[in-house]
Amino acid sequence: MTKPDFIIIGAAKSGTTTLYQYLCRHPQIYMSTPKEPDFFSLDSNYTKGIEWYESLFDEAKPHQICGEASTTYSRWHQHPLAVERIANHLPHVKLIYIMRHPVDRAYSFYVHRLGGSQLNPELASARNELITAETFEEAIIQQSEFIDSSYYWEQIEKYLPFFPPESFLFLLMEDLINEPTNVLIKICQFLGVDDNVDLMPKGAIIANQAGDKSKKFHQRQLRQSIKSIPLVKYATKLFPKHFKKSIYEILGQLRNNNEKTKLYVPPKMLPETRQSLIDKFREPNQKLAQFLNRDLSHWNQ
Repeated sequence: MTKPDFIIIGAAKSGTTTLYQYLCRHPQIYMSTPKEPDFFSLDSNYTKGIEWYESLFDEAKPHQICGEASTTYSRWHQHPLAVERIANHLPHVKLIYIMRHPVDRAYSFYVHRLGGSQLNPELASARNELITAETFEEAIIQQSEFIDSSYYWEQIEKYLPFFPPESFLFLLMEDLINEPTNVLIKICQFLGVDDNVDLMPKGAIIANQAGDKSKKFHQRQLRQSIKSIPLVKYATKLFPKHFKKSIYEILGQLRNNNEKTKLYVPPKMLPETRQSLIDKFREPNQKLAQFLNRDLSHWNQ
């Protein structure tokens, strides 16, 4: 049975999906599908057994190392058993933890969850991720997870008793955006795979942008509205996919003025909320900066 050699443990909305997609391009790396098995964090998955988890890597070739990217592994407040479970099953695993400005990350996580609640409220409710709050301020009161996940130093502290320093690679999302090639070389060297592979043959990847979810939500509502027109639903079944897309675009333009559904726009964070959160994260950010030996003073803005 095959077990992962490394895990991207988070943080959510810090570029983990982008990083996952880059590593999927490396011929010596096999990434799990789904990206986030959440095996060690969710009891419903953990009870499936280690064999189920290992089966996610069955298709890896002998020359490939294996990895996954479950951001719930760095949400200690919500999943306190994850770290110890990882240590018990994968004592020699390598851990990649990518972080971003804690306030920006918290708000982006909120937008992600809110978009999911709008797109598929039943699924969001089943995952206990449904947001009913009308503002970011209300949401962080109702669900502490948005803020908790930005206490990076606290998350790291939970891993240190179980894993030696050489098990970790700590990254910043801003570096992945500004210097993707250098970051990917560093990751390849950390994982022990060829760092000469071009993982950006078609350019940089930018995944899971908040605007993408808004656009998908609007397009979905538009298609549903158009299909409600008499005979349109039946007629579109007769045409190929590319032609149906053109029909939707034309009809969408014709109905634009009468479109009742609104483009989903998440409420902005209040300036005073941002300042309050910056103050809240200031001390833990200083501890993280000392640990990483890196200047993080720009996170105080």
